[in-house]
Amino acid sequence: MKKCFIAILFLQFSLSSIAQASFELIFGEPEINENCTQTLEHQGYYYSLGSKGVSPENYRAMVLYKISYDGQIIGQVQFPKPDTSYGINFGIPKANGNILCFGTLGHEPYPSQRRYTYVCEISPELELVWERMDSIVESHPLARHRLKTIMLTPDNEVILQGIVDTVEYGFNEFLFFAKYDLEGNRLGYTSFINYVDRNIGSLMLNEDGSGFFLFGELSVGRSSRNWIEFDFDFNYLGSGRLETHHGPPLIWSPATASWVSSDNFILANSYEIPGTNEKGLEMRLFDSGKQLLKSTAIYHDKDIRIPEYKGMGFIDENFIWVATFEPLLPDFTGEEKIKFFVFDNEINLKGSMTYEGGIRYWLWDLLATSDTACLITGVVGENPGVNMFTDNYLKKIRLDDVVTGIINQDWKVGSTIEIWPVPAGETLHVKSSIDSELLVLNGIGQHISVHSIRKGYNLISLTNLSSGIFFIAVKQNENIIETHKLIKQ
Repeated sequence: MKKCFIAILFLQFSLSSIAQASFELIFGEPEINENCTQTLEHQGYYYSLGSKGVSPENYRAMVLYKISYDGQIIGQVQFPKPDTSYGINFGIPKANGNILCFGTLGHEPYPSQRRYTYVCEISPELELVWERMDSIVESHPLARHRLKTIMLTPDNEVILQGIVDTVEYGFNEFLFFAKYDLEGNRLGYTSFINYVDRNIGSLMLNEDGSGFFLFGELSVGRSSRNWIEFDFDFNYLGSGRLETHHGPPLIWSPATASWVSSDNFILANSYEIPGTNEKGLEMRLFDSGKQLLKSTAIYHDKDIRIPEYKGMGFIDENFIWVATFEPLLPDFTGEEKIKFFVFDNEINLKGSMTYEGGIRYWLWDLLATSDTACLITGVVGENPGVNMFTDNYLKKIRLDDVVTGIINQDWKVGSTIEIWPVPAGETLHVKSSIDSELLVLNGIGQHISVHSIRKGYNLISLTNLSSGIFFIAVKQNENIIETHKLIKQ
């Protein structure tokens, strides 16, 4: 089943038209909160969906944008409802050419208490075909819910996963599942008052397609868990914790998991080891029995997250996209970088690119596009430090900009480290077999900078280094154990 699924994706990739445009879009009305949470590729266009403020009280309405492959907004629509606040979290293309959308909805007098799951169908021309408001099956008078992730089953039924809160202030984050057909009819609903979901995770079919896994920061009763398995009637089948080579197994979120054709699966997540400066992106490869086969860590010098709802994606599993960003809210002043990575299906790093952004971002979604590119969706602050309004943000990165430039460069290989590209640009890739320090020296041996190197993959910024010839020294236990010549372009 998994191999068939991936073969279909590969066929779609092979038959797709090539539209190798890259672009960046920041769009929204002044002093209005905008929040696109997902972008789909459908019938030769991108469709971004989410919510938008439509009143001085900041009631929200669902909003959709139709965008060409070169980044032009060619259509947009919103559907405000009186005394109602609602929006779309996820969309799924249907065989009839329309888009099936899911979100949450709340009415006066408590519009922020989203007691309804909102389901609608939208045509490619952004026309509303039908809509339904489905009340959640919870008797508690304060019950409200949030959606976190979505999955389509082999029988074309939609699984929604999220949390239910029943306290007046704060959150208790009880896990729930709902199941719908492609006409928006609810087929099932189950909540678990003793299962807690603390962050956004990922749904993935189990190994034989008879049920599914939820990965995340979870607990079953008082036991901490990384995964829980259910059948399609939401019966509990088991749970456990996944092995990691990089820190305690619970210090990671969000997470995105996906099968590859080797009958293994890949999990992407950020991580941090408490009490240390060790943090970054972790890629883990597991067999179908959830045994850890390999892990790859990309160390960062700041806290990072992958996009919330989906942080990893691919059309061709030789080019698996992941992105990271700094988890400071968009209304904070300052600048941050977005990093893009490409891995193969054995989680070897094939290339990376750092986008030197001029603002702060919050990223919700990563889409691997049919032309081998990567499109991220999120929000930015409209005027950080002055107001808290947000605008929509989309950025598309070409595969050639991340991979080809590195593959065509030389590598330098020593007994301890490998460095590339040679000559170097703004970022130096370092793969090390040990924990060590990397010293950058000028031609007369003066220290220019010192960098902590962890076992695995490391990215060293050379932005502040002028063009010229330098030297790299690898230092461990106060001893220089390896040296390399470095040319900065």
